[in-house]
Amino acid sequence: MFLKATAKSLLASVLMLGLLVSCKQQVEEKKVEETTQDNTTKMIQNEKVLRHVVIFKFNDDSSEEDVHKLNMAFNDLPNKIPVIKDFEWGLNDSPEDFHQGFTHCYLLTFESEKDRDSVYTPHPAHKAFVESLQPHVEKVFVVDYWTNP
Repeated sequence: MFLKATAKSLLASVLMLGLLVSCKQQVEEKKVEETTQDNTTKMIQNEKVLRHVVIFKFNDDSSEEDVHKLNMAFNDLPNKIPVIKDFEWGLNDSPEDFHQGFTHCYLLTFESEKDRDSVYTPHPAHKAFVESLQPHVEKVFVVDYWTNP
């Protein structure tokens, strides 16, 4: 009887030890996963990228349809020019009256000046877009900058 109780106690101890080892391993794996995610986030946040900001003031005689077509054409450039790493756009929504008639703002992201200058700018799709834009734009404002993460 004593041997049977000792065997049960030993078996319970082995099972508990196995459970503890398993839990410890899962905790360590989670810590490694979280550290990897944190390092990836830090790496992304620390990478500088080149932003290309383009803001348009359209001619008064350009129709809404013309502006819409031009907007769609600009939105399609990332599909045609793979060095555009990110693209977003929006309409002016400032309550302050400093916009001076500029309405459409576009933000393009590049990894390098070479991508912007040697691939994007001379790309046939970009050139065609700029040509189609000319008759409809009164002013264009462009700012390029390197991010400071």
